[in-house]
Amino acid sequence: MGPEIPLVRSMTRIPPRTPAITGILVDQNTFGNGQHDVDRRFRAYAALMARAERLDLDVGGLGPEGVEWIAADLIVPDGISAAPLMACFPGGGMTRRYFDLPEEQPGEWSMAHYLADHFGIAVAVVDHPGVGDSSVPEDPYTLNPTVVAAVDHGALSELVAHAMDLFEPTRLIGLGHSMGGLVVAHAQWHHRSFDAVALLGFGGAGLPEYLSKAELSYAGNFERLEPVLAELVRERFGTALVPGSTTSSDMLNPGTLSAARQVLASASGPLLALCGLASMVPGSSNAALASIEVPVFIGLGENDIAGDIGKVAALLTSSVDVTTYVLAEAGHNHSISKNRTELWDALGTWIAALDEQDN
Repeated sequence: MGPEIPLVRSMTRIPPRTPAITGILVDQNTFGNGQHDVDRRFRAYAALMARAERLDLDVGGLGPEGVEWIAADLIVPDGISAAPLMACFPGGGMTRRYFDLPEEQPGEWSMAHYLADHFGIAVAVVDHPGVGDSSVPEDPYTLNPTVVAAVDHGALSELVAHAMDLFEPTRLIGLGHSMGGLVVAHAQWHHRSFDAVALLGFGGAGLPEYLSKAELSYAGNFERLEPVLAELVRERFGTALVPGSTTSSDMLNPGTLSAARQVLASASGPLLALCGLASMVPGSSNAALASIEVPVFIGLGENDIAGDIGKVAALLTSSVDVTTYVLAEAGHNHSISKNRTELWDALGTWIAALDEQDN
């Protein structure tokens, strides 16, 4: 076992602000398309200690042609009247199942159910457009970070509206893993979507060692990068939705057993190549991270590809409440690390402390 790495928390009290959950119900129409009537399709299924519902969140008119709904599962603790609501967005090559892995092996594998059962947190696991059970645009090359963040943000209004029929959401938290962290950061930058943000396995440092000289020339300048992302993706991948998955990668899952990787394989999905490539370019999220004023939780594995956690925290220049946690011996895909519940405990404790600040 590696050395014990404690939770580090800033004790600075954040100034009062208008909760994001108050304004999230305002309709957005980023693309100017005709608004669609709300068409919710819910399927409830049994859970041991929490109720879960399958949601198709209507986003017609909020994104590129063909993007009509965003798929999500909402896991609500039993017997609650009020609770924090956390929306979780997966990384590249993953679907929302990354946060709700099946219980096929001994132990607890679903982060969503763990936080609901042990901390009383309502959790929504969400597929980006073009991924998993969400609708796919006619032109997937439109799915750059700004567009994906706008569509994901647009889905939140219906998510919150449905949640309010079940319980009182006390705050809205956005969590992104890996590339999903980039999308959450951009949603907060452009839309102030969340009352707090959690970034798991995301550092903003990119993967410069895997980039071409041309790709590296856009480091630290997202305004220059985004207009050419489609062209760069065509050159590198030949498609905007890259098939396959990173779930079996030795680089991302050092020290994990084959059985754990088999569990993770259930979360395999296409890579949103424009967002994925952007997350590989160093500094592409610097402006987004610097804009975040709400409390932030950063969780990395000790052997994560995301880089030094102190350097990540230093990019959050506008947030006065930053919490960091390093999961000992873990790689990038924390949900299959043998000590994964330690990270989930740290995350749940952080969310509980946010509610305590309001009391």
